Formats: sequence, C-alpha cells, structure tokens
Amino acid sequence: MGSIREGVEVAEEREEDTVYVAVGKNAEKSQQLLHWAAQNFSGKKICVLHVHQPEPVNSLTDGYLSGYEPKDNAIKAFQEHGSQTVHELLDQYILTLVPAGVQAYKLLIERDDIEKGIVEAIAKHNIRWLVMGAAADRYNLGKLAEQESEKAILVCEKALLSCNIWFICKGSLICTRVDSKHTSEIETAPPLLVLNSNTEAKQSEKFKSESIHDALKYLDSDDMEEIENVNSHCSLNSKWSLNSVVDRTKLTDLLFHEDKTFQSWCAKEISRRKEVEEQLAREKLEVQKMKNQRDEITYELQMVQDQISALKSQFFESQCTVTELEEKIISAVDLLISFREKRDKLRIEHANAVRKVKVMREFGDATFSYAVEFPAFSFMEINEATHDFDPSWKVGEGRYGSVYKGLLRNMHVAIKMLPSYGCQSQLEFQHQVEVLSRVRHPNLLTLIGSCAESRSLVYEYLNNGSLESHLARKDKTPLPWQIRISIATDICSAVVFLHSSEPCIIHGNLKPSKILLDSNFVAKLGDLGIASLVQQSVDSADKSTICNNPNESLAYLDPEYLVTGKFTPESDVYSFGIILLQLLTGRPLSGLVRDMKCALKKENLKAVLDFSAGEWPLHQTEQLAYLALRCCKKTWLNRPDLVSEIWCVLEPFRATCINMPPCLTSKKLQRAPSHFVCPIFQEVMEDPYIAADGFTYEAEAIRGWLKSGHDTSPMTNLKLEHTDLMPNYALHNAIQEWQQQ
Repeated sequence: MGSIREGVEVAEEREEDTVYVAVGKNAEKSQQLLHWAAQNFSGKKICVLHVHQPEPVNSLTDGYLSGYEPKDNAIKAFQEHGSQTVHELLDQYILTLVPAGVQAYKLLIERDDIEKGIVEAIAKHNIRWLVMGAAADRYNLGKLAEQESEKAILVCEKALLSCNIWFICKGSLICTRVDSKHTSEIETAPPLLVLNSNTEAKQSEKFKSESIHDALKYLDSDDMEEIENVNSHCSLNSKWSLNSVVDRTKLTDLLFHEDKTFQSWCAKEISRRKEVEEQLAREKLEVQKMKNQRDEITYELQMVQDQISALKSQFFESQCTVTELEEKIISAVDLLISFREKRDKLRIEHANAVRKVKVMREFGDATFSYAVEFPAFSFMEINEATHDFDPSWKVGEGRYGSVYKGLLRNMHVAIKMLPSYGCQSQLEFQHQVEVLSRVRHPNLLTLIGSCAESRSLVYEYLNNGSLESHLARKDKTPLPWQIRISIATDICSAVVFLHSSEPCIIHGNLKPSKILLDSNFVAKLGDLGIASLVQQSVDSADKSTICNNPNESLAYLDPEYLVTGKFTPESDVYSFGIILLQLLTGRPLSGLVRDMKCALKKENLKAVLDFSAGEWPLHQTEQLAYLALRCCKKTWLNRPDLVSEIWCVLEPFRATCINMPPCLTSKKLQRAPSHFVCPIFQEVMEDPYIAADGFTYEAEAIRGWLKSGHDTSPMTNLKLEHTDLMPNYALHNAIQEWQQQ
C-alpha cells in the first residue's frame, strides 16, 4: 500500500527519487497524469503538485459587507475554506495512487499565476522530474497547440534546465524536455521524444522536421498508419527535436535511407506494445483476483458483523433477564423481611394477649373494677411528692406550665403542672392523657401517670437534665461530638415516628429545653401533646404573644406558622434544623444561620464548629451543615424530607458514634432507673404489678409476699386495704424500651 504525507516532508526526500506531477482541479485529466506517471516511473515516489489561485478579495468580500462579521474575518474564513477544499481534492488524488503501492505526497502552492508558481516550485525544491499536461496540434506534426498549451510552453521556456519535463495529453506522452547534461540519470523513463535545450539542437530541428516530412512522401498507406500510431503518443512542437533516449539519431537516418529498417523498427515497437498489453492483461487478471479476494473478505466480514449483532442482541436480552431476576430477588427479600416483621409483630401481640387472658383468669369478675390500666394519682400524692410544691424542687417553667421533680411511690419522677384554667372535665382530661400514654417510643419521654384533680402529668425523671442546660452552661463538661450526633439521631427518630403515626402527630414545640437526656445520654423528647390539654384560648393568644414579645423561642418556630397560625410536619423539620446547627456550633441563636452560610460559602467550616466537642469528621460534618441549612429554609416546600433525606444522612453517621468517651460510658451511668427495680428482689422488673399501697413490685415477689400470710405493705408496714394486684403496663413498656437500647 502507498503512504500519504504532507508537502512539508517533500523537501526532505531526495530529488532523484521523486517525480512531481502538476495537477489541476479537473479530476479526470489529473488522474490521467497520475496514472501515466505511476505506470512509467515504477519505483519512484510521486509528489502531487498543485498551484492554487486564491479568489480576488473584492469578489469574496462583497457578500459579507452587509453582515455582522468583520470583512477581514470573512476573507480569512473564505480563504481557509478554499484551502481546505483544495487539500481534500489533493488527498483524493493521492488516494487513487494507494492501490498501486506508490508512495505519494502533496505540495500546495498559492500564487496568482500558475506558470510562475510551477517555475518557482522547480527552483525552490530543486525539482528534477516533472510531469504536466499539454495539448497536441493535430494538423502540424511536432507542434503543440499554442492556445491550449500556453502554461506548458511558458514552463518549458522559464524552468531551470536541470529539470526534465514530460508533457502528457489524454494519458499519452506528447514530448519531453531533457537536460542533456543529466540524460544519464533518466534510466527508468520510457523511450520518449526529447527536447534538447542546446542551441545547436534548436537550429537543426527545422532541417530534421523537413527531412522527415519529405521522407513520409515515399511511404505507403500501411507505413503511414504505423507512423500515425507512433505519433499519437508523441506530438512534436517546432521548438522540440525528434530525439530518442535510446538512439533517435539512428532512427532518423533509417527513416530517410532504409524504409525496411524503419518498418522493422515499427514492428519492434508494435511487438513491444503487444508485450505491454499482455502485461497489462496479466495485471488486470491479478487485480480482478485481488478484487475477488476483497469481495470474499468483505462477505466474511459482513457475516462476522452479523454474528456480532446477534451476540449483542443476545447479550442485551441476557442483561434484561439478569435485571428482571435481580428485581425479583430484591422483591422476594423485601417480602421476606416484611413477613418476618409481621411475624415478630404477631408474636408480640400474641404474648400480650396471653398475658391479658392470664390476668383475666386470675382475677375473674373482679377485673372490672381495675379496667383502667393507666395509673391515676391523687392530689395528696402529688403534693407530698413535690414537698408542697417547694420552689427548690421546680426544675422548669414555660408557657404550658411548671415542672417539678419529686419522689412518688418510691420512684423519682418529673411532674408537669398544667395551667388550672380550662373547660375540660376531669373525665375528658383523663381520657386525653390515656390517649397520649399509648404513644410510646424509645426516644419519647415515658408518661407514667396523671392526676386529673390537679391537672398534672407524671413523667419518668431523667437525671442528666435537658439539652439546653448542656449547651448553655459552661460549667458542665462539653458534650462530645459523638453524643451530639447521637442526640440528633434520637430526636430525628422520634419525630419520624410521630409524623408516621395515624393520624400524623406534630410536636409543634421542638427546642433544646424539650429534649431530655437520661443517664446514658439517650435523648428523649418531652411535652408531647401538651397543647391539646390546655385551653384553646391559650393557643390563639400564643401567636400574638410571640410576635409582641420575641425571645429565643421564636428562633425555633416555623416562620410560616406566624403567617398561617397552623403547624405542619415541616414546622418540626425547621425546628430540628436550628437544633442541629446548635449541636454543630454550640453558638447562641442570634445570626446562627447567617454565620453557617458564610462559613460554607468560604469553605471554612472549622471557623464555626464547636471544637470543645472534639475533632469533628469534616466531610460528614459538612453534609450535616448543608442539611441543617436546608431544614431552615423559610418556605416549607424547599425543606428536605424527614425520612428520605434527613434520616438517610443521620443514620449512617450514627455508626461513627459507637466509641464514646470513657467518662460518659462508665458503669455508674449505665445503671437502670430506680423505678425499674423491684423493691423486694432489687432487680429490674419483668412483670411489674401495682399493689394496694401504690408501689410497683415484681409479680412473683409481691404474690409470694401475700401468699406467705402478710397483709401489710412491704414498704410501709401499713395494712393493705385489699390484696388485689393491677398490672403496670406503662412501666412494663418503659422497661422493655430501656432493655432494647
């Protein structure tokens, strides 16, 4: 196969090994020149030479004067387009030489005058071999058609004498101009008519032409036909002399003196032509054979491509099948998980049902008097537990009442005293409290009982106080970042549970003071449903009170609530975002959102993080910061979804919080709450029951006490009013949740 290179490399080749072919834009004539050069100069490299005439500037730019593009740019663009088109034409010429195994290059020159361009190229590149087109004069033997061969004549006259030029017309050689000093170099060229550049040759040209003309008179018609066949390949110009590379002088003598010798020479030429034709026929057969092989290979290639297409189709079908099977497997796994969850749920329900049946069998008809499973305390018990509501026992106060700590029936409890005004009866109050007691979750504060008489609620007491006290007070040990992330995850879990309930439960008052921490720093959300127990007039006045008396509570409140007066699930998301920012930064509420936005914009999150909590993992912490800012968007539509976006980020982060600081994971902090422990066995109760003295015991312990003949309280030694026992389901559920954690 041939090779194609740019004209820049032509100068690096030896001039003796390269034949330059001057081509034009006429594809047919140019291909004839290239075909002739490839056949007659075997073993030589061919350089395709083209002189490109650029279009006049005025004609090119007239069409661009009214447009938006500058004139110079338009000219440049047009010229580049024209040059590109010429290069593509030359590449097409070169490609025709590739099947013949010829090494081909291209040389493109831009000149207004084509003849001058060729002459300059001969001088610049020291061209020794040149093939170009010309036209023969059909009427005068040995002359070129002057009007049609002006370029050839000018190149012949002005080109360097060291350049040998062959002039071709319609695929046949007319004549050539050969440098007599370098004729020895023309070894591979065909026997051609040579134009001698010497002055003496020019002077003898006329005489030789006239002698040939006189000699032709004595030839018969057959001889003339042979000569015309020879002359069809060689048209002579008056400026050219009839000369052969082999020995043209002898041929002239033979023409004049020996007709038979001339005929013998013609016969040899005819024989030689037949040999060339036979060689050409053999080459054609070889080419046809190669074409047949190419067709066979193409057919096989097509079959392979068809097989590839079929395999691709099969592969695609296999992928679809694999995808379908994977989806089926995933759905089967999900179904299995759901079945397991249903099984576990049914087992729990079955266990509860068995326990209830057992209680009913034991107590028989007496169970009707203890139908209320939720403990109800008297006002006297509440008063004694709080030491007559001693101010020193008060642990908190808000717009929905005060909170006291107390000791009630040997249990440390927190007592929420609601406002005394209201239109609800004690029965309605007790009913709503029972409804709230059924809303249970490990991260919700456990409601132990209530007192309808004093409108108070009794909760479990968490000795680590509220999250607000740990963030605000500097005298306490700062919470490590692991605990802070764990707290955020606990609160998110509780809010997800409330929003997923039927119907949806909205807390509406989410802030650090409502987040309580137990001895293991597990966060529990309090004050759930308090607003529903307070008179409606308090809620209606709450909005105006907040607007007229703004304080830090306003920072946790959804801005849309101030406009609509209604809480939505997204209101809790907004409050959660503010709490998450406080956990990350430990900063006051003023300008908190603004400072975080600025830090993230400047990629300087460390500037606002609270490093008293330890070394935060920056990549994950940055995710939480962006998530918190999205939660704090003023429009609820722009806030993230609680389950699919917030929980999906927090839950994986919780895994990094497993290794807690030693000071916060001591055995002392992991002890069970005191009200979970049976007063008799001094162990965590598994089946708690309430006796007539108001204390809760392990069922086995209190029954053993009573069966042994005792009729007094194990705690007070006072005589019991009766020996009936009532299951404490609220405490039982609280113990189970604590054990699960």
